[in-house]
Amino acid sequence: NEFFLQFPNCLGYKDKWEFAASLRWALTHEPEPLTPEIAKQFTWEAATDRLIRSSAITRREAREREMLGKAKLDERIAFFHRELGKGIKGDALRKFLGGGPISNQVKYEMTKQGLDQEGSENEGLTEKFKSSSFVRAIKSSFSAIG
Repeated sequence: NEFFLQFPNCLGYKDKWEFAASLRWALTHEPEPLTPEIAKQFTWEAATDRLIRSSAITRREAREREMLGKAKLDERIAFFHRELGKGIKGDALRKFLGGGPISNQVKYEMTKQGLDQEGSENEGLTEKFKSSSFVRAIKSSFSAIG
C-alpha cells in the first residue's frame, strides 16, 4: 500500500525474504515516535479528506462520462445501492454480507416503535425498485435456493 510507504515506521517488502527481514527488524527495534503531522494523517478526518479528493472528478471528466453513457450507469448503480439498503431486505443483505450485530437496523427500529415487521409487503422498497428486473432476478434466485 503506497500510502503507508511514506511513513518512517513502515517496513515495505517485495517477497517473503524481505518480509522476514522486516519482521525481524521490527521485533528487535523500537518504532520512531510519530510527529503530530504524521499522527494527523492517521485520523478519520484525514482519511475522509483523502477519500473526497480521490473520488472527485473534474468537469471535463464528468462531460466525458456523460458522452460515454457512464453517467446514466452511475445513476443506476447509486439507485440500486440506495434501494438495496432499505427495509427488511436491507437487513438480510447486511447480514449476508457480514454486517454482524448492526445488520438488523430495520428490525430494531420497528421493535423500538412497537410496529410489527412481519407481513410488511412494502419492506421499505419503492414500487419502481420492487418491480425492476434486478429485484425480480434476486427474488427468483432466493426462491430457487430455499
